[in-house]
Amino acid sequence: MHVKIPEIAVPGFWLSNFGKVQNYLNHRLKKGTLHEVGPSSLGYPVRAVEYGRQGCVKLMVIGGTHGHEPGTVASAMNLIHLMEAGEDLAGKPHDSLLELLQQAHLYVLPCLNPDGRTVCPDTFYAQGVDTCGVYASGLQKDGSLIPYDSGSEEPLYYFDPGDAIFMGGQFNGAGYASNRRRSIEKSDAVEVQAAIDFTRNLGLEAAFDLHACASNFAIQVRSHEPPYWPVMREWQRRAEKIFSEKGRQLKKLHGDGDPPEPLKFHFNASLFHRHCRLMFIAHEGRQGYLGSRGYMPVPTEWEIVDDYLEAITVFVELGVEGCYARANREVFG
Repeated sequence: MHVKIPEIAVPGFWLSNFGKVQNYLNHRLKKGTLHEVGPSSLGYPVRAVEYGRQGCVKLMVIGGTHGHEPGTVASAMNLIHLMEAGEDLAGKPHDSLLELLQQAHLYVLPCLNPDGRTVCPDTFYAQGVDTCGVYASGLQKDGSLIPYDSGSEEPLYYFDPGDAIFMGGQFNGAGYASNRRRSIEKSDAVEVQAAIDFTRNLGLEAAFDLHACASNFAIQVRSHEPPYWPVMREWQRRAEKIFSEKGRQLKKLHGDGDPPEPLKFHFNASLFHRHCRLMFIAHEGRQGYLGSRGYMPVPTEWEIVDDYLEAITVFVELGVEGCYARANREVFG
Protein backbone atom coordinates (compact mmCIF):
# COMPACT_ATOMS: atom_id res chain seq x y z
CA MET A 1 0.00 0.00 0.00
CA HIS A 2 1.28 3.47 -0.87
CA VAL A 3 0.27 6.60 1.03
CA LYS A 4 0.32 9.79 -1.01
CA ILE A 5 2.01 12.58 0.89
CA PRO A 6 -0.14 15.76 0.89
CA GLU A 7 1.23 18.66 -1.12
CA ILE A 8 0.91 21.75 1.07
CA ALA A 9 1.66 25.26 -0.14
CA VAL A 10 4.54 26.95 1.69
CA PRO A 11 6.15 30.39 1.42
CA GLY A 12 9.11 30.70 -0.91
CA PHE A 13 11.53 31.01 2.00
CA TRP A 14 10.30 27.73 3.53
CA LEU A 15 12.71 25.53 1.58
CA SER A 16 12.11 22.13 3.18
CA ASN A 17 11.14 19.95 0.20
CA PHE A 18 13.99 17.51 -0.30
CA GLY A 19 13.96 17.70 -4.09
CA LYS A 20 13.98 21.50 -4.04
CA VAL A 21 16.80 21.50 -1.50
CA GLN A 22 18.86 19.35 -3.85
CA ASN A 23 18.07 21.67 -6.73
CA TYR A 24 19.36 24.64 -4.71
CA LEU A 25 22.53 22.79 -3.73
CA ASN A 26 23.15 21.67 -7.31
CA HIS A 27 22.54 24.99 -9.05
CA ARG A 28 22.65 27.97 -6.69
CA LEU A 29 25.79 27.55 -4.60
CA LYS A 30 28.44 30.11 -5.51
CA LYS A 31 30.46 30.59 -2.33
CA GLY A 32 30.02 27.31 -0.48
CA THR A 33 31.80 24.03 -1.18
CA LEU A 34 29.46 21.05 -1.50
CA HIS A 35 30.50 17.78 0.16
CA GLU A 36 28.94 14.35 -0.34
CA VAL A 37 28.64 12.91 3.16
CA GLY A 38 27.12 9.60 2.05
CA PRO A 39 23.92 7.94 0.86
CA SER A 40 20.87 7.37 3.02
CA SER A 41 19.54 3.85 3.51
CA LEU A 42 17.26 4.45 0.51
CA GLY A 43 20.02 5.99 -1.60
CA TYR A 44 19.26 9.70 -1.17
CA PRO A 45 22.30 11.99 -0.87
CA VAL A 46 23.33 13.35 2.51
CA ARG A 47 25.33 16.51 1.80
CA ALA A 48 27.07 19.33 3.63
CA VAL A 49 28.05 22.83 2.54
CA GLU A 50 31.33 24.31 3.77
CA TYR A 51 32.13 28.00 4.13
CA GLY A 52 35.83 27.96 4.95
CA ARG A 53 37.75 30.67 6.78
CA GLN A 54 41.40 29.97 7.52
CA GLY A 55 42.22 29.93 11.22
CA CYS A 56 38.64 30.49 12.41
CA VAL A 57 36.61 28.37 14.81
CA LYS A 58 35.01 25.40 13.04
CA LEU A 59 31.30 24.88 13.68
CA MET A 60 28.49 22.81 12.18
CA VAL A 61 24.72 23.28 11.96
CA ILE A 62 22.58 20.19 11.28
CA GLY A 63 18.97 20.14 10.06
CA GLY A 64 16.56 17.37 9.22
CA THR A 65 17.58 14.72 11.75
CA HIS A 66 13.86 14.02 11.93
CA GLY A 67 11.88 14.09 8.71
CA HIS A 68 8.71 15.40 10.34
CA GLU A 69 10.55 18.56 11.45
CA PRO A 70 10.65 20.43 8.12
CA GLY A 71 11.35 23.83 9.65
CA THR A 72 14.82 22.62 10.61
CA VAL A 73 15.66 21.98 6.96
CA ALA A 74 14.12 25.30 5.91
CA SER A 75 16.15 27.14 8.55
CA ALA A 76 19.39 25.42 7.54
CA MET A 77 18.72 26.43 3.94
CA ASN A 78 18.06 30.02 5.03
CA LEU A 79 21.43 29.93 6.79
CA ILE A 80 23.07 28.72 3.58
CA HIS A 81 21.35 31.45 1.60
CA LEU A 82 22.47 34.03 4.14
CA MET A 83 26.06 32.95 3.50
CA GLU A 84 25.50 33.01 -0.25
CA ALA A 85 23.53 36.25 -0.64
CA GLY A 86 23.84 38.23 2.59
CA GLU A 87 20.13 37.81 3.38
CA ASP A 88 17.74 34.99 4.16
CA LEU A 89 15.36 33.46 1.61
CA ALA A 90 12.73 36.04 2.58
CA GLY A 91 15.16 38.81 1.70
CA LYS A 92 15.72 39.82 5.32
CA PRO A 93 19.17 40.65 6.71
CA HIS A 94 20.61 39.14 9.87
CA ASP A 95 23.47 41.54 10.47
CA SER A 96 24.62 40.20 13.84
CA LEU A 97 24.68 36.60 12.64
CA LEU A 98 26.38 37.48 9.37
CA GLU A 99 29.06 39.48 11.17
CA LEU A 100 29.78 36.56 13.49
CA LEU A 101 29.89 34.13 10.58
CA GLN A 102 32.75 36.14 9.08
CA GLN A 103 34.75 34.83 12.05
CA ALA A 104 33.76 31.17 11.71
CA HIS A 105 34.55 28.23 9.46
CA LEU A 106 31.04 26.88 8.97
CA TYR A 107 29.61 23.57 7.81
CA VAL A 108 25.86 23.26 7.22
CA LEU A 109 24.29 19.81 6.81
CA PRO A 110 20.72 20.74 5.87
CA CYS A 111 19.06 17.30 5.86
CA LEU A 112 20.59 14.44 7.83
CA ASN A 113 17.64 12.08 7.30
CA PRO A 114 16.41 12.32 3.69
CA ASP A 115 14.44 9.08 4.01
CA GLY A 116 12.33 10.60 6.78
CA ARG A 117 12.02 13.98 5.08
CA THR A 118 10.68 12.51 1.83
CA VAL A 119 7.76 10.70 3.52
CA CYS A 120 6.51 13.80 5.34
CA PRO A 121 4.72 16.96 4.16
CA ASP A 122 6.76 20.12 3.62
CA THR A 123 5.18 21.77 6.68
CA PHE A 124 2.99 21.08 9.70
CA TYR A 125 2.25 24.77 10.17
CA ALA A 126 -1.29 25.55 11.40
CA GLN A 127 -2.05 21.84 11.82
CA GLY A 128 -2.76 19.66 14.84
CA VAL A 129 -0.01 17.83 16.67
CA ASP A 130 -1.82 14.52 16.08
CA THR A 131 -1.34 14.89 12.33
CA CYS A 132 2.36 15.39 12.82
CA GLY A 133 2.40 12.37 15.14
CA VAL A 134 1.26 10.10 12.32
CA TYR A 135 4.13 11.20 10.10
CA ALA A 136 6.61 11.18 12.97
CA SER A 137 5.88 7.55 13.82
CA GLY A 138 4.70 6.00 10.57
CA LEU A 139 2.03 3.36 10.11
CA GLN A 140 1.94 -0.36 10.70
CA LYS A 141 0.18 -2.53 8.14
CA ASP A 142 -2.99 -2.64 10.27
CA GLY A 143 -3.13 1.17 10.16
CA SER A 144 -1.99 1.75 13.75
CA LEU A 145 0.97 3.94 14.60
CA ILE A 146 4.44 2.47 14.83
CA PRO A 147 4.93 2.53 18.63
CA TYR A 148 7.63 5.17 18.88
CA ASP A 149 7.51 6.94 22.23
CA SER A 150 9.87 9.90 22.28
CA GLY A 151 9.28 10.47 25.99
CA SER A 152 9.96 6.90 27.08
CA GLU A 153 13.07 5.78 28.95
CA GLU A 154 13.22 2.87 26.51
CA PRO A 155 11.97 4.19 23.15
CA LEU A 156 11.78 2.17 19.97
CA TYR A 157 15.18 1.83 18.31
CA TYR A 158 14.13 -0.25 15.30
CA PHE A 159 11.00 -1.31 13.46
CA ASP A 160 10.96 -3.71 10.51
CA PRO A 161 9.94 -1.72 7.40
CA GLY A 162 8.40 -4.92 6.05
CA ASP A 163 5.73 -4.60 8.74
CA ALA A 164 4.97 -0.96 7.90
CA ILE A 165 2.93 0.93 5.34
CA PHE A 166 5.60 3.59 5.74
CA MET A 167 8.32 4.44 8.24
CA GLY A 168 7.85 7.82 9.91
CA GLY A 169 10.21 10.74 10.14
CA GLN A 170 11.74 9.47 13.40
CA PHE A 171 13.32 6.65 11.38
CA ASN A 172 15.35 6.11 8.26
CA GLY A 173 14.06 3.89 5.47
CA ALA A 174 15.81 0.85 6.93
CA GLY A 175 13.78 1.17 10.13
CA TYR A 176 16.40 2.60 12.50
CA ALA A 177 15.57 5.54 14.77
CA SER A 178 17.66 8.49 13.65
CA ASN A 179 18.33 9.90 17.13
CA ARG A 180 18.15 7.03 19.63
CA ARG A 181 20.95 4.60 20.58
CA ARG A 182 21.57 1.95 23.20
CA SER A 183 25.33 2.20 22.60
CA ILE A 184 27.69 5.03 21.76
CA GLU A 185 30.02 2.79 19.78
CA LYS A 186 28.32 3.20 16.40
CA SER A 187 25.04 4.32 14.87
CA ASP A 188 22.88 1.76 13.07
CA ALA A 189 21.43 4.62 11.01
CA VAL A 190 23.84 4.82 8.07
CA GLU A 191 23.18 8.54 7.60
CA VAL A 192 24.19 9.39 11.16
CA GLN A 193 27.27 7.18 11.00
CA ALA A 194 28.28 8.77 7.69
CA ALA A 195 27.95 12.22 9.27
CA ILE A 196 30.10 11.14 12.22
CA ASP A 197 32.74 9.73 9.88
CA PHE A 198 32.66 12.93 7.82
CA THR A 199 32.95 15.12 10.92
CA ARG A 200 35.53 13.08 12.81
CA ASN A 201 38.67 14.68 11.36
CA LEU A 202 37.39 18.17 10.56
CA GLY A 203 38.53 19.69 13.84
CA LEU A 204 35.09 21.03 14.75
CA GLU A 205 34.60 22.66 18.13
CA ALA A 206 30.81 22.27 18.26
CA ALA A 207 27.69 21.23 16.35
CA PHE A 208 24.16 22.66 16.65
CA ASP A 209 21.42 20.13 15.88
CA LEU A 210 18.03 21.61 14.96
CA HIS A 211 14.78 19.93 16.03
CA ALA A 212 11.13 21.00 16.18
CA CYS A 213 8.10 20.53 18.42
CA ALA A 214 5.56 22.89 20.00
CA SER A 215 7.98 25.27 21.76
CA ASN A 216 11.40 26.87 21.56
CA PHE A 217 13.88 25.34 24.00
CA ALA A 218 17.43 24.03 24.15
CA ILE A 219 18.55 20.89 25.97
CA GLN A 220 21.29 20.68 28.56
CA VAL A 221 24.15 18.47 27.32
CA ARG A 222 23.46 15.78 29.90
CA SER A 223 25.65 13.22 28.14
CA HIS A 224 28.66 15.58 28.27
CA GLU A 225 31.14 16.15 31.06
CA PRO A 226 30.75 19.00 33.64
CA PRO A 227 32.88 21.61 31.79
CA TYR A 228 30.17 21.82 29.11
CA TRP A 229 27.22 22.46 31.41
CA PRO A 230 27.99 26.14 32.16
CA VAL A 231 28.53 26.77 28.44
CA MET A 232 25.00 25.57 27.79
CA ARG A 233 23.68 27.73 30.61
CA GLU A 234 25.43 30.74 29.09
CA TRP A 235 23.78 29.96 25.74
CA GLN A 236 20.44 29.97 27.58
CA ARG A 237 21.14 33.27 29.33
CA ARG A 238 22.00 35.08 26.10
CA ALA A 239 19.21 33.48 24.10
CA GLU A 240 16.60 34.42 26.72
CA LYS A 241 17.60 38.07 26.36
CA ILE A 242 17.32 38.02 22.55
CA PHE A 243 14.03 36.12 22.48
CA SER A 244 12.54 38.36 25.17
CA GLU A 245 13.48 41.51 23.26
CA LYS A 246 11.65 40.13 20.22
CA GLY A 247 8.61 39.06 22.23
CA ARG A 248 9.27 35.42 21.36
CA GLN A 249 8.76 32.37 23.53
CA LEU A 250 11.79 30.46 24.89
CA LYS A 251 11.38 27.83 27.59
CA LYS A 252 13.89 27.08 30.32
CA LEU A 253 16.90 24.91 29.58
CA HIS A 254 15.49 21.40 29.36
CA GLY A 255 17.06 18.68 31.49
CA ASP A 256 19.24 20.98 33.55
CA GLY A 257 19.93 20.14 37.18
CA ASP A 258 22.62 20.10 39.85
CA PRO A 259 24.02 18.00 38.35
CA PRO A 260 22.05 17.25 35.15
CA GLU A 261 20.97 13.62 35.15
CA PRO A 262 21.84 11.68 31.98
CA LEU A 263 19.25 9.52 30.25
CA LYS A 264 19.39 5.73 30.10
CA PHE A 265 19.80 5.75 26.33
CA HIS A 266 21.86 7.89 23.97
CA PHE A 267 21.03 10.63 21.51
CA ASN A 268 23.30 11.44 18.59
CA ALA A 269 24.91 13.99 20.91
CA SER A 270 26.69 11.17 22.76
CA LEU A 271 28.14 9.67 19.59
CA PHE A 272 29.30 12.92 18.02
CA HIS A 273 30.78 14.06 21.33
CA ARG A 274 32.75 10.87 21.87
CA HIS A 275 33.92 10.18 18.33
CA CYS A 276 34.40 13.74 17.07
CA ARG A 277 35.54 15.36 20.33
CA LEU A 278 33.20 18.31 20.18
CA MET A 279 30.26 19.86 22.00
CA PHE A 280 26.94 18.77 20.50
CA ILE A 281 23.92 20.97 21.24
CA ALA A 282 20.29 20.09 20.46
CA HIS A 283 17.77 22.90 20.05
CA GLU A 284 14.01 22.59 19.56
CA GLY A 285 12.13 25.18 17.54
CA ARG A 286 8.42 25.49 16.80
CA GLN A 287 6.19 23.79 14.25
CA GLY A 288 3.30 26.28 14.51
CA TYR A 289 0.76 23.78 15.83
CA LEU A 290 -2.88 24.59 16.56
CA GLY A 291 -5.15 23.06 19.18
CA SER A 292 -3.77 23.97 22.60
CA ARG A 293 -3.29 27.05 24.76
CA GLY A 294 0.31 25.94 25.10
CA TYR A 295 0.90 26.60 21.40
CA MET A 296 -0.18 30.23 21.67
CA PRO A 297 0.60 32.70 20.35
CA VAL A 298 0.95 30.99 16.99
CA PRO A 299 4.14 32.24 15.30
CA THR A 300 4.30 33.18 11.65
CA GLU A 301 6.30 30.86 9.44
CA TRP A 302 9.01 33.48 9.11
CA GLU A 303 9.17 33.88 12.90
CA ILE A 304 9.81 30.14 13.18
CA VAL A 305 12.80 30.43 10.84
CA ASP A 306 13.96 33.67 12.45
CA ASP A 307 13.92 32.03 15.89
CA TYR A 308 16.21 29.26 14.65
CA LEU A 309 18.58 31.84 13.17
CA GLU A 310 18.65 33.74 16.48
CA ALA A 311 19.46 30.50 18.30
CA ILE A 312 22.26 29.87 15.80
CA THR A 313 23.53 33.42 16.37
CA VAL A 314 24.16 32.67 20.05
CA PHE A 315 25.72 29.32 19.11
CA VAL A 316 28.19 30.99 16.75
CA GLU A 317 28.91 33.81 19.21
CA LEU A 318 30.00 31.36 21.91
CA GLY A 319 32.19 29.58 19.37
CA VAL A 320 33.89 32.79 18.28
CA GLU A 321 34.55 33.59 21.94
CA GLY A 322 36.28 30.22 22.42
CA CYS A 323 33.78 28.74 24.88
CA TYR A 324 33.57 25.35 23.16
CA ALA A 325 37.33 25.17 22.62
CA ARG A 326 38.02 25.70 26.32
CA ALA A 327 35.55 23.01 27.38
CA ASN A 328 36.93 20.61 24.78
CA ARG A 329 40.49 21.15 26.05
CA GLU A 330 39.41 20.45 29.62
CA VAL A 331 37.84 17.16 28.59
CA PHE A 332 39.97 15.90 25.71
CA GLY A 333 43.26 17.69 26.37
